Amino acid sequence: MKTLRVFLLVLTASLVGAVICAPQSDSGREKTMTITVGPADADVLGTDNVAIQKAIDRVAAAGGGTVIIKAGVYTLHNSVRLASHLTLRGEGTDKTILQKDPGVRSRLKLDADYGEFQATVADARPFAPGMGVTIVDKQQRSGWTPSVRTIVRVNGQTLYFDRFLQMDYSVENAGEVFNTFPLIAGYEVEDVRVADLLVDGNRATSEVLDGCQTGGIYFFHSKDLTIRNCVVRDYPGDGISTQFVEHPVVENCEVYRNTNLGIHLGTGALNGLVRFNRAHHNGEDGLYLCWRVQHARYEENQSWNNGQDGISLGHKDTGNIFIKNAVTGNSRAGIYFRDENEANAASDNTFSDNKIEDNGSLGAPGYGVRIEGATDHLTFTSNIIGESRSGAAATQAVGIYIGPRADYITLDRNIFRGQIKQAVVDESTGGNNQIQSLSGR
Repeated sequence: MKTLRVFLLVLTASLVGAVICAPQSDSGREKTMTITVGPADADVLGTDNVAIQKAIDRVAAAGGGTVIIKAGVYTLHNSVRLASHLTLRGEGTDKTILQKDPGVRSRLKLDADYGEFQATVADARPFAPGMGVTIVDKQQRSGWTPSVRTIVRVNGQTLYFDRFLQMDYSVENAGEVFNTFPLIAGYEVEDVRVADLLVDGNRATSEVLDGCQTGGIYFFHSKDLTIRNCVVRDYPGDGISTQFVEHPVVENCEVYRNTNLGIHLGTGALNGLVRFNRAHHNGEDGLYLCWRVQHARYEENQSWNNGQDGISLGHKDTGNIFIKNAVTGNSRAGIYFRDENEANAASDNTFSDNKIEDNGSLGAPGYGVRIEGATDHLTFTSNIIGESRSGAAATQAVGIYIGPRADYITLDRNIFRGQIKQAVVDESTGGNNQIQSLSGR
């Protein structure tokens, strides 16, 4: 027995020693890593995308952590590319400013073909290795047809890229290269946060590209991402764009004066949360749901004075909830359902406790809500829909317009007030709408 007790004591001691002496797991230690980048007194010194990228890459190599961008103005010649398990944080939207470099461009001198890693341009002098660029022509200029690339070297008039071109771009169709790119980009990442900084797109000097491949802040094929307390302004495209994402959160951000859309969840964005944001004075829509945005919650956002609609829904955008949003002063409609066939319409969406007022513009009578296409099973409950202006300025003439192919639209306990000429215009031929409890002005 004595021998057995000695053996057990030795075994216990060895196991305790193994626990005490064993090094901490790399992931447990390294995911707490924090690196600062800035013009002075930082781990990485610099005020451009190269410095920020160096800090991100260092944290990524350690398995995750936080990059803090200190106060200052940073000039970006290419995207800041995020990594998984990373927080990129500034010191406030009034202190940390990421600004796109001035725009440059050149027409193609030779056709640039699918599969090539190069493009020969008329004037290569404005371009340099490391610069982010986009290759387009008149036929391949939107959606997924442009090639967004990085220049790896310049030889004479030929630019060489990091990846091959995804389409043909011809001289005949005015093919060109210009330096529009996402300023902050996450490609195939997860568990990522961007917070407390301002993105300035320098739109006055830059060529416009839509949000399928770029945005001031842009995510592609990613999940569990959060954009919080950020400002995106003056981008030559969309302010915030997310494509093929799961569980995106956009919270307490401001997007304004962007050429196209304000906040653009698109192309299969699932289970999103968009709340407490301010989208205003963008060239097109404030809050835009593109293809297959499903099961998202839009809550307490403000969307005002945008060039088209405050909120726009379309292709297979289903199962979404909109609650306590304020949608005012947009040029066409507060909420607009795009024209889609029955299989692809933005059906099964719910709107409650929203304020929808003063939309439309002079010469183009506006709508609080306009439902086009074969859109069905929409519910509007306890919304305030009104026109507070008078005379010619009272352009939101119709509270809710229901188009001929729309059906199963439920209106319950909504309040119509002010100078609206018609609370509801129902042109539906389906016969299944439920229009109840129209409250007065």
